[in-house]
Amino acid sequence: MKLKLNRIFAPIILAACLPCQPVATPAPKDGRTPRTLRDSQITVRVHDYAEINPGVLLQAEQSAGNLLRESGIDTNWVICRVGGIASADAVCSQSMTPVDFILNLLPRSMAQRSNFRDEVFGVAVQSAEKGFGFYASIFYDNVKDCAAYEHLDLAPLLGHVIAHELGHLLLGTDSHSGQGLMSASWTNKHLQATERRALTFSSSEVQRLQIAMIARSGKTQRPPGAGVLYCLPSGRR
Repeated sequence: MKLKLNRIFAPIILAACLPCQPVATPAPKDGRTPRTLRDSQITVRVHDYAEINPGVLLQAEQSAGNLLRESGIDTNWVICRVGGIASADAVCSQSMTPVDFILNLLPRSMAQRSNFRDEVFGVAVQSAEKGFGFYASIFYDNVKDCAAYEHLDLAPLLGHVIAHELGHLLLGTDSHSGQGLMSASWTNKHLQATERRALTFSSSEVQRLQIAMIARSGKTQRPPGAGVLYCLPSGRR
């Protein structure tokens, strides 16, 4: 599904799902016992290929985290080094669990390899079976260009895009709604709402998110990417 930004009315429109492959893959099983977290907490392993300004990235994480926290979900953000450099945080080398996510922040050069148009903000990879989605990628330069064109603060817009994609992973397929953060189309009003931190999950989505967390917390580990994969892209024009 794509989010597109019209130059006049600034709607963000969502299209059909497309098959794709994740950019980063989790470390192979290492024999460790999966970490046990609170039922309300997820861990997001951030792969910052775009080399985003640390201050902007921190604010975006806080923005996304606040949106999820309002829905009863805590987030643990872990920066995992890329380019073959070993990460200092041990979490990055541990096996994936149902409450772990991989967030790839991609520069334009890497985003273009996915054959999506420049209007696309990102993708979330979802299993067509009863397994869980684990991977989301954000096309950072497209988000940055949109923020500059619309005269928006970049960090909260980026944070809302991240929360939107993580929302897809948690809520599953067909998770767009007619209003709020998961709306199928974003108007200028929606974009301006990101500035005020007023674009949020709906009450029904909050309930579904909490149910999804219970399901993930009660499940044993399932290999990410099992089954047919679909992309849930969001972007602009």
